[in-house]
Amino acid sequence: MLPQTLVRTWHKLTGHVSEFSLTTRVFHSVCLIIIVALAYNVPLNYYVGLKYIALLSACSLLAFALIYYLSRIKRQTSVALGIFMFTGNLLFTINFFLNSGINGPTDLFFIVTMVVMVTVIPVKQYWPLIAINFTLVTALHIIQYYYPWLVPNSYDNLAYRYIDITSAYWVVMIVTLINFYFIRHNYEVERRSAEQKTALLKVLNEEKNKLFSIISHDLRAPLSNVQNYLEMLTEVEITAQESTDIMRKLLDSTRYTLDMVNNILSWSQSQMSGLKFKITPLIAHEVLMPQLLLFTNIASNKQIKVEICIDHNIVIAANEGMLQAIVRNLINNAVKFTSPGGRIIISAQAQSSTCVFMIKDTGNGKPAKLNSNIFYLNNGSTTGTANETGVGLGLVLCKEFAEALQGSIWFECDSVSGTTFFVELPLVGGKQENFTETPLQVM
Repeated sequence: MLPQTLVRTWHKLTGHVSEFSLTTRVFHSVCLIIIVALAYNVPLNYYVGLKYIALLSACSLLAFALIYYLSRIKRQTSVALGIFMFTGNLLFTINFFLNSGINGPTDLFFIVTMVVMVTVIPVKQYWPLIAINFTLVTALHIIQYYYPWLVPNSYDNLAYRYIDITSAYWVVMIVTLINFYFIRHNYEVERRSAEQKTALLKVLNEEKNKLFSIISHDLRAPLSNVQNYLEMLTEVEITAQESTDIMRKLLDSTRYTLDMVNNILSWSQSQMSGLKFKITPLIAHEVLMPQLLLFTNIASNKQIKVEICIDHNIVIAANEGMLQAIVRNLINNAVKFTSPGGRIIISAQAQSSTCVFMIKDTGNGKPAKLNSNIFYLNNGSTTGTANETGVGLGLVLCKEFAEALQGSIWFECDSVSGTTFFVELPLVGGKQENFTETPLQVM
């Protein structure tokens, strides 16, 4: 608990990532360390006999506390940086003359000032400030060389000098290491983020290419059929029965094309702007029956019998459009892959806190070989028993919508023929009361 508490406290003191940039947070960290170091340095300098240095350190402590306050609390970081540069150089220059010059720790403080500068200031300001730092330190050394009496030895004994310089080294090293830690840590974070974004872009690009490939292949076919049927109706003399058959096929091609377009638009919208929906209580029977009646008529054209068993009392927590899209795509697939004379069973069963929808078909007379890839775009599309086409997006949408509604979807393949899909969605309030079985509706 203690390390986590310290980490949270440190992040609070330096500022949250959403409020301050990395360089600003580094600046706050440096200010805090300098404040702590000066608070330690005041009694240390007094102890080793450097009373004037102790007074100067106390003034510096107040100055850096003000700098931190301006940047962290008042959010005037540029002003605080300017004061930091000017005050730092001024105080360290005074410290140079009061604390033994080149024989004291002041040169180390000038180094840490430069490290902080190159960490937090814009790159275009590097060289002027570095030049000032170099020039100032060199000038101080020259002054001491030619006028040594201006920089007297301030240590009473050698031990005090060693203690002072060693403590200054610790401060400089800690400040420097923290600067480079923040830089390295941020670099690693940005690198991992870039790698993740690259991987995501690669997946999205592959899905986009796959989608375009599917659209160019599968969407062209039904549109070509529509064109061919219309040309036959307008250019070829046909009987009334042939005209009726062509009109029925034209209707089927149009419906398949509309299903493809609806799925493409739904999937594209979810990929570009995310799923935005509202969950409300829905009576499953009332919401789904219009869809089921439509597909019952479609199934009858393939001589497929549809059996429906959905209790009138089942109330689920879902989005109406998404629920209808799930059931529509599953029933469409059932009709698509069931041979004429087959059967489709649609039911809903309330359990303790969920409702399980079941769409079962008798298939095409052969064992179905499906795996979990059918719920992903890279699975592609297949042709139905009457050469129905699709773009392979139906089950992708079913999975996305079911999981968005806090539910799940899975399937079971019959060893002889046929597939059963299950969709589990939450009931309103997590519980279904007064459940009564209703007679099976055969259509």
